Amino acid sequence: MKIKIVESFIGRLTLGIPLKMGGRLIEATDNLFIRLESDDGFVGWGEAASAPTMTGETAAGMLGAARFMIPDILGKDFLSGEIFLNHLDKKIVGNNAAKSAIEMAFMDALARQKKVPLHQLLGEMYRSSVSALWMVAGQGGVSDVDQALEKYQEGWRCFKVKVGMESPSADAKRSIEVLNALPKDAQISADANRGYQLNQALEYLELMSGKGLAFLEQPITPQKDGDWRVLSAASEIPIGVDESLSTIEKLEHFLDEKLVQGGSFKTIKLGGMTRIVQACKLATRHQFKINLACKVAETSIATSALLQIASVLPELSWGVSLTNLYLRDEYTKNPPIFKAGVAIVPNGYGIGVEVNEEFLRSTKVEEARLFS
Repeated sequence: MKIKIVESFIGRLTLGIPLKMGGRLIEATDNLFIRLESDDGFVGWGEAASAPTMTGETAAGMLGAARFMIPDILGKDFLSGEIFLNHLDKKIVGNNAAKSAIEMAFMDALARQKKVPLHQLLGEMYRSSVSALWMVAGQGGVSDVDQALEKYQEGWRCFKVKVGMESPSADAKRSIEVLNALPKDAQISADANRGYQLNQALEYLELMSGKGLAFLEQPITPQKDGDWRVLSAASEIPIGVDESLSTIEKLEHFLDEKLVQGGSFKTIKLGGMTRIVQACKLATRHQFKINLACKVAETSIATSALLQIASVLPELSWGVSLTNLYLRDEYTKNPPIFKAGVAIVPNGYGIGVEVNEEFLRSTKVEEARLFS
């Protein structure tokens, strides 16, 4: 499939449900969007949220990297996502979020050309629906318990409480309140987004011991492997990584050293849909638990792409985080279907959704913010 045209821009999106993360209230996000068109008229879309404290890329940096890479793919023919990404790697080091958006658009267009859902280009299909995970993060002034109960009654069964924003004791109190409020069939985890020092993380784990927490994600920013080993040995609660799981090489290190029990896998960190599938299959072979996630907050473009990935992974025991539901507006004409907390994998060609191009372009900004 020869690439004819590639458009790139930053869209500023407003959250309808603000989220407290890492001590900040997130109300808007600047995302990179890629529109790729083949010489035979097939169009694909890709997206990446800016996450400078996770990937090291600002929105402006992603846009600059994308525009640096794009001229080198125009007029060229690529047969697979792996070949495509290897070509991008030769053009620029790192910049995985920018690469992931371009690769997503390429894979969307390629699957449409082949007249298949994108998951058929990624592997064997294991599931046609996934239980989505709801973030409990003080949204809109509603208490964590009320938020969780409302979503449970709607059918949601997987929840992640945002911690690391207060003292360990205050965070533990909120976490336990949610655990006590929800029936036993709910899976409840916590995510500190590196908000603790090691001693604080150990205090939180001690307070949560025996309470039924499924796992604790990224409690600290460790300076050495020993910190992870201390945390993993401190409690029966499994420890997961997110921000620290930034490349496949980092994943291999966590697996080889047996530092933690699982992690959160995002396309923006690992550099594309093709590589996240490779990474997750490697993790599964080592009994490493998987949480598959979009960054807060991405549209139904990224959500649909993530659902295509989720459908081909044999292991997803730590849930799937889909973040388009936190946005104020919808930018596709046929967004993914959610029923009682379960997301249906789109079965149309490509990623399975059709972008409302005029509306999405209305979010375009000339100057991207440094943080979102």
